[in-house]
Amino acid sequence: MKVFTSFKSLIAGAAVVAMTLPAIGHAAEFTMKIGHVSAPSEKADDHLMAVFLKSYIESHSQGRIAVEIFPSGQLGNFREMLEQVNSGTLEFTSTTVGGIASFFPEIQVTDLPYTLRDDVVAERMMTSPIWNDVRQAVLEKTGNIRLMAVGNTGSWRNFATTDKEVRTAADLKGLKIRTISSDLQVEFVKQLGASATPIPWNELYTSLSTGVVDGTKNAIGDYIPQGMNDPLGHIVLDGHTYIFGFNWMSDSWLKSLPKDLRNMVVDAVALSVGVQTNFNKSFQSLASEEWLEGGNTIYVPTAEERETFLAARDSMRDWYKGKFGEEWLGKWLTAVADVEAAIDADRASILAD
Repeated sequence: MKVFTSFKSLIAGAAVVAMTLPAIGHAAEFTMKIGHVSAPSEKADDHLMAVFLKSYIESHSQGRIAVEIFPSGQLGNFREMLEQVNSGTLEFTSTTVGGIASFFPEIQVTDLPYTLRDDVVAERMMTSPIWNDVRQAVLEKTGNIRLMAVGNTGSWRNFATTDKEVRTAADLKGLKIRTISSDLQVEFVKQLGASATPIPWNELYTSLSTGVVDGTKNAIGDYIPQGMNDPLGHIVLDGHTYIFGFNWMSDSWLKSLPKDLRNMVVDAVALSVGVQTNFNKSFQSLASEEWLEGGNTIYVPTAEERETFLAARDSMRDWYKGKFGEEWLGKWLTAVADVEAAIDADRASILAD
């Protein structure tokens, strides 16, 4: 079963809004431009999210807002599009941590390795009160970049390599690993004994194919749409960080809308995050099947093997504290602990006699 075939039924549900749109004949009062770096593909979560936003916002505004989508990095990379949001020339974009870190480096605390214990904790963290603090901090630093919502833009980062299978942290020593443009991610790879090489996403396939790097650290769902299951051969499910997606809007544009449209746009982004998150959870399973069908391997470390990776957890917290102080480290660890406690309480209630 190929991912593309399986995905047809998945996208059909999300597309039902577009198929039921009323005919809108009058000119829009407002324009919302959406920029993202992914291809305009049914396999790309950023594009699926953008299409949902266009359908929802245009229909629920009765055509008062026209939405234009600019995929494939047409408007630039993460940083360049965030700069456009800040200047007010772009209304909406989404990034990972690497995209916003140059504006608010403290947000790299969300990428501290081996901090989130499982999928349930990671997903519950998307609605943690800590994002209210992040929203305010980013607005204060930038002036116009408003955090709208946080979602899942790929699930877990795991190490993937071209030739050498990785089972323990020692297997990474000496390998050249591609990272995102994040000081924390670079340092993490170095602490595991590998050579960290920041490379833009659109250059990664060639870098893997030509031996510029020996591997990378992304989600399995990232590889299949780009055909990277060809140069890559092995994945180890170490699950070091969860790939949160941060959705940013021009604050001045949002506030220029009348109250009814403003509230609708807030709701639309929240709903689109759900579409993106559910897509990624489903697509990850389908992508894993295609990865294995191509003869590649997925290795699940034993408890003992996983412990070799966890040695970097405490040292990376010390690194972060030395670079950015204790404030955001404390906020993040407290937020995680609160979510864990809530989940444990829920489980206990369900399992109670």
